[in-house]
Amino acid sequence: MLHSRPPQLDYKMIDFISIIKPNQGGKVSPFFGHCQIVATYPTGAARYRLEGCEGLDIYWNPDSFLKLQGSIMYYWQGHNFTYDPEAFQAAIDYIGKMLHVDLWDSIVEVFEYGVIIPVEVKPRDYIQHHKAKPSEHLQQYVNGKDKGNFTSWQDSNVRLKMYDAGKNIEMKQGMSRRKIIQEAGWNPQGYFLKWEAHYLKPSVLNHGKGVMLANLINPDWQSIFKEDLYQQYKRLIPMAQVEAPTSKADLSTASIIALVLVEDSLNDSKTLQEVKKMLYNRINSFPDEVLSKADKDSRKRQVKAILGKMREADTSKWDLSQQLAAALEAGTGDEGDSPDTDPLI
Repeated sequence: MLHSRPPQLDYKMIDFISIIKPNQGGKVSPFFGHCQIVATYPTGAARYRLEGCEGLDIYWNPDSFLKLQGSIMYYWQGHNFTYDPEAFQAAIDYIGKMLHVDLWDSIVEVFEYGVIIPVEVKPRDYIQHHKAKPSEHLQQYVNGKDKGNFTSWQDSNVRLKMYDAGKNIEMKQGMSRRKIIQEAGWNPQGYFLKWEAHYLKPSVLNHGKGVMLANLINPDWQSIFKEDLYQQYKRLIPMAQVEAPTSKADLSTASIIALVLVEDSLNDSKTLQEVKKMLYNRINSFPDEVLSKADKDSRKRQVKAILGKMREADTSKWDLSQQLAAALEAGTGDEGDSPDTDPLI
């Protein structure tokens, strides 16, 4: 049964968490009367399921720890399209009371922090036009089954995810849940992209020290999460673009082919001058009996004319910096106003 308290329309959220409470000196004694046992292990540990809108997994080893993992918002409200900090806190308190354990001093092993961004075109168009900066040493993961609607980049500390939040709802939720999410602000005809950091080592946010569950609801820590999520995005490059011609006369088949070639080359760190030189060298490579010197000079002039009309755009339309900054600031100040500059820098 869904909890009745409606979520505030906040699209910044803590999603999946895994927390662990050490059982030092055997002081922790949880109550599992509200849980279903799923498995036992030779080590003496056991796995339980705490049922809600979606279940949470609880691992208990009397000799060492109590662990809880899952999405609190899925457990509490049945979806993660919106987030309510008060609901998150209420859910943790509720779970703690059922287990007879204070969870707030638990250590956060991993957690996800993300934001949903309304965008103008299909999210997969944005996804396919981003790549990691080479200096960041991020490994990209792409699954063909996702059809371009999901991708991620990872290093040893964090996994960065960019995906179509609407498609995620359509794939994972039944009709009853979809209606609830629509009431929370989801428009099935709209486009919603989610940018999320899955922190594999939350200590990177705390100068190498452990992060406690209580930190996740601290306003000062919320500012840290927002700032870091924004900076994580800056580890990516929105792909460069050529200013699109507005005249039909400048959109010949040859010009369109050249435009695609130039954009691909720009995103491979080449300049327009290098593209022109590459094409000239290719023309020169044909034997004279195929293309005479006059033929080659003629084709070079055509290349020069076509490339001469091209200009690299000052900004990429795929750059989400402004939308991301606005989404992260929504609910913390003047809502609905797009910032003129990057407010999180």
